[in-house]
Amino acid sequence: MKEGNTEEYYKLIKVFSYARAASHLTPEKYVEEVTPWISALSANVSSLGIAYRELVTTVFYSDWITSPDERFVHRYSTLIIQILSAHPTWVPQAMPALVRWFTFGGHRNDQTALVPIVRDRMHGLIKEIYRTIPTCGASLVAALMEALPFRTAKANVQVLFLQNVLGCLEYAGGIRREVLRMVLNHVIQIDVEVQVELEDLESDGEEEEEEEERDGVDEGVFQFDDDNGEADSGKKGDEEVVSDITDSDGESSSDSESDTDSDSDLGSEAGDADEAEMSMKAKQRVKRTVAKLDAIMSAVFSWLEKHCQMDPDTGEMPESTSQMFLQFLDLFNTVVLPTFRSRYTQFFLFYLCAKDAQYADVFLGTMMGNVGDPVRTNVQERVSNVEKLAAASYLGSFVARARFLSKQIVRNVVGVMVQWANTYLDWQEQQTKAPAKEGPGGRIRSMSYGQALSASASASASRSGSGSSLSLSLNVDFEKHTVFFAVTQAVLYMFCFRWRDLAEMPDGGSVVESELDDLRWCQEVEGIQRIVFSKLNPLRACSSAVAQQFALVASQTKFMFCYSVLQQNRRRNQEGEGNAGTGTGSGNGAGVGGSVVASPEQVLRAELDTFFPFDPMALPVSRNFIDGIYLEWRDVGAANDDDAASDDSDGEDGGKGDGQDDGDDDDDENEAGVVGQMLAMSISPIVPLSALAGRTFGEQF
Repeated sequence: MKEGNTEEYYKLIKVFSYARAASHLTPEKYVEEVTPWISALSANVSSLGIAYRELVTTVFYSDWITSPDERFVHRYSTLIIQILSAHPTWVPQAMPALVRWFTFGGHRNDQTALVPIVRDRMHGLIKEIYRTIPTCGASLVAALMEALPFRTAKANVQVLFLQNVLGCLEYAGGIRREVLRMVLNHVIQIDVEVQVELEDLESDGEEEEEEEERDGVDEGVFQFDDDNGEADSGKKGDEEVVSDITDSDGESSSDSESDTDSDSDLGSEAGDADEAEMSMKAKQRVKRTVAKLDAIMSAVFSWLEKHCQMDPDTGEMPESTSQMFLQFLDLFNTVVLPTFRSRYTQFFLFYLCAKDAQYADVFLGTMMGNVGDPVRTNVQERVSNVEKLAAASYLGSFVARARFLSKQIVRNVVGVMVQWANTYLDWQEQQTKAPAKEGPGGRIRSMSYGQALSASASASASRSGSGSSLSLSLNVDFEKHTVFFAVTQAVLYMFCFRWRDLAEMPDGGSVVESELDDLRWCQEVEGIQRIVFSKLNPLRACSSAVAQQFALVASQTKFMFCYSVLQQNRRRNQEGEGNAGTGTGSGNGAGVGGSVVASPEQVLRAELDTFFPFDPMALPVSRNFIDGIYLEWRDVGAANDDDAASDDSDGEDGGKGDGQDDGDDDDDENEAGVVGQMLAMSISPIVPLSALAGRTFGEQF
């Protein structure tokens, strides 16, 4: 090359440019031709600088790794390590050449028998490069991100790639955070794609139902007499109108009418067939995407299971596992929470929290810390309401569904959130009685959390002495009190699922489902009644499914009776009260409004009404990792081993308690669908959450 003899140089490049699928050489012939040159290049590796870019790149990208000759493979991989050790600047070119093998085995022409062999050789070489050149981590991450398959790639290709990516963490722990971020981002993109496609199908189904309803009305559900006293369908009426117009102009005849009808029928049938075919293709596409998501998530769950084993000597989780959990928690805050319509990706953290009680404690503490203090300060105001709403919703859904949480943890979380809501009410009352004063610089002075708690205790004592109750309001600024409503909904949601952990029998024993008349409730739930009957009227702002189910469960367990609040809200909503001005409609009866552009209040309402992030896992393979740690819904009075049957029971005995004496049959007409609504809703917040300190729940509260 230095002597200007480029012909021999390009002949050498051609010797190394071997592609197993395109080369005329057999693997044996390739080994025979390349082996002498490996020794020659190894002896002159220091000379392989930038001037030999084409040769070095060809060496990297040759299909040497599939050779059946183990001795040749060892020599070749040694050559690559020698080149990179002498010239680390080649690392960014070498890593993509190796990472491209991460999907080997996912293509039609790949030999199945070679898959484990290629995988071991590939990881062996990358491991040695990482050991020899510790600074190569950034190049490896960049190569992984560049080679990441598109979401539309086949499931087996996606799984193979992610398995190999996670395999890198066995020896390259320094890139774990970046790799986990990439994996979570990839999974959540497919997760969101599934939800969007499902919503599109549901939207199409709703349109079809509306058309059927319109057709049903035309065909006699609501019949109107025409001028001749005949009740005709709307479709027929349209044809008669056209016929009348054409007859009046003298341009129609019986023949043309027949031809038009025939063409119309044929066109209609063809259109229906096309729509049916498109609908079928859409359903098949959704099924493939769901299967892909399931396969990918199960691969990640398998990796987590392998690396979350308790140390048999200490009986605790290894330090490396705890560090991985903290990284997952941090990525949860920055990747999962900000994502719109994530339904399943958050179950990775749910699974990790089940491995150690301290993990769950840290997660609960992080979420409660993000909810913040109930009193507003200048610092708190910089945290968005959607951000706080998300944290409260995750708290409620997690505690409701995590079977592995102890009774005391459940009580602690409920107690803190009930205290939060009551402190907020006390603060609101003080703001009403004595508006906040301006401090230096015109800033609003407000109480600290401790001052508010002291005021809460005094107010509670005053209320217990006077026995007064607060009147409900329908004209409440929803956006102003969003966090209060979110915390309240979380409390009600937790109560519906975990009331058995919040109560005990008079003798202190566990709850007996057939003896609910004399339950003794823990002190942590004492403030719920005040919250429910407060002036802010949270039952009207909360999800109708949660409000109705809480009223039912609370009545069945004789905890409290609040059907009268639901009835009052429903009646006043029907009368149109409270809809003007503030637009305080909710899923509990009134709509948000008919505007096309959603206001911030409407966005918050929609999220509060549908945000239950740990709804049941519906992926058939991945759910095997969750079922054992997941708490399914159980009706009041249902036996522990009869969960499936209990889903069809609607509390026939408990739903007609004393609290419903002044009601009517409308109170329970939708009971059968309430649990279904609670199990079906899952939409994640739009606004991203900021990073939170990883303090445990116990440390903060």
